[in-house]
Amino acid sequence: MKWWNIAAALVVLAGGAEAGVIVMSTDYTAGGVFVATPTDGKGDLIQYDLTDLGGGGAVWLNADGFHNNHLERQYESRGFRYGIKRIPGAVPDDISEFVTVDWIQHHRDGAVEFGGNDSRGMVEMFAERDINLQPGFLEITLRNDHEYALWSVNGQLLYEHITNQSNLQTFRHDLPNGLEGLRFDFAGSGTADGVIERIEFHEYSTVPEPSLGDLIDLIGNGVGGLIGW
Repeated sequence: MKWWNIAAALVVLAGGAEAGVIVMSTDYTAGGVFVATPTDGKGDLIQYDLTDLGGGGAVWLNADGFHNNHLERQYESRGFRYGIKRIPGAVPDDISEFVTVDWIQHHRDGAVEFGGNDSRGMVEMFAERDINLQPGFLEITLRNDHEYALWSVNGQLLYEHITNQSNLQTFRHDLPNGLEGLRFDFAGSGTADGVIERIEFHEYSTVPEPSLGDLIDLIGNGVGGLIGW
């Protein structure tokens, strides 16, 4: 067996279809404006279209401590669904002092950023979309600041950020049965910031998994072929 045949065989054995990029927000690089529609019956949202400034958009949660429907909001934008929730810490003596602006930032390229803006209490946020995927796996790249945070995918814990340092990491999340619908949940300290930077889907290969004996034979034949070549 020639060396180039060995390389080709190993590529086949590695398996896997080409990656498909998945976004959790609209990609505005081709144009369009950002519009968020409330889905919780709590009135208008504080929202900003930033597409004319080279961005996407943003929704703010104006949590002022009076339970006036602003401690939790849910909305939809172009088929994607989102939620922001502020969990207050100890109530200050003067409740009017409890004012914070938590937010979800929609980046121009489809990335989604969750951000808390008050050290008192915690935040919980989510991004969700309808999508059908065959069995395979996701490669998920997340960015975190130094604050404590938890990431979950469809209810399964993906990552607990406890390093006390900012980082950018890529994780593998297997989907042995495929999925219908994709949801990311982010929870953390009151000022935690996290970004879903990139998601790639890889469908499992239909090539049968090689046995250990097959691999040993392949490598052994390859070495012998190289020596004879």
